[in-house]
This record gives sequence, structure tokens and C-alpha cells, in this order.
Amino acid sequence: MKHLALAVVLAAGLFPGTALACTVPAGAKAMESGLIDWINGARAQKGLARLKPSGKLDKAADAHACDMASRGFFSHKGPGGPTLQKRLKTAGYRFSAAVENIGKSRKASADTAAGIWRNSSAHWANILNPSIRDIGVAVATDGSNVYYVFVGGSQ
Repeated sequence: MKHLALAVVLAAGLFPGTALACTVPAGAKAMESGLIDWINGARAQKGLARLKPSGKLDKAADAHACDMASRGFFSHKGPGGPTLQKRLKTAGYRFSAAVENIGKSRKASADTAAGIWRNSSAHWANILNPSIRDIGVAVATDGSNVYYVFVGGSQ
């Protein structure tokens, strides 16, 4: 429930005058935890450092997942919405490197997002980016689709 309230507050802050409704799917915490474990496991297999959870990156991921679910779009930049760089700035994360993966499916599971990202060379490259040190993940739903967001960064 913490992510739900946080995402609504952040989304409202990103789009003044707009009240966005955001819902997280059942088991969202377990999905987020599963994604972090999967990403860190994939990195370990390649000899890369584990990513450390970042509350600020969680805020940026939450805001974007909520925005996509609330406004019904699927993109790194929403219609009239902020870029990753702006979302990171709004969340208070001063970055030297940053990456973002998004995913959308009717299935709600960490394995679903992992499959989407593992089978995309660009998303896979983001996961294995040696320049990132921190991680934030989020999931949100519009009732039909589940939106997954991974944000990696370094300060």
C-alpha cells in the first residue's frame, strides 16, 4: 500500500492539477523483490556488482509505472509527461548514469517482466550496464494490464 500512496503523490506532483489514480497488483512487493533478485542474479553471472536498492529510484519507477497505468500509455515518455532525467530530478536522484526498462503484460509476475527484458537486447544491455550501482523497481496496473519499471543509476 505504501507504493500505491507514494505513486499517487508523486504522479500528482509530476503533473500539477491532475489527480491520477494508481493501483498495484496483488503481490506487488513480491514481484518487485523478485525482479531485484533476478536482475542481481543476472549481473552476478556476468561478474557485475549487485545493485543497491534506492528509495529515490523507487520513487521515479513508481511515478512512471503509475503514470502509464493511469493515463493508458506505454512509453519511456508519456504524452506531455517527463523524461527519465526529469523523473530522476523530481525524485531527488542526482545521477551520472541512468537506465530504464519498461514492460507491459496482462500477466502479473516477476517472471513475466524478466522474460520481456531478457528477450530484448536493449533491455538486457541496461540490466548488465556496468556503470549503474543503484536500483528502483515498480509495478502498477490499470485493471487489465500490468506495467513494470526498472530504473538503474549511479550518482
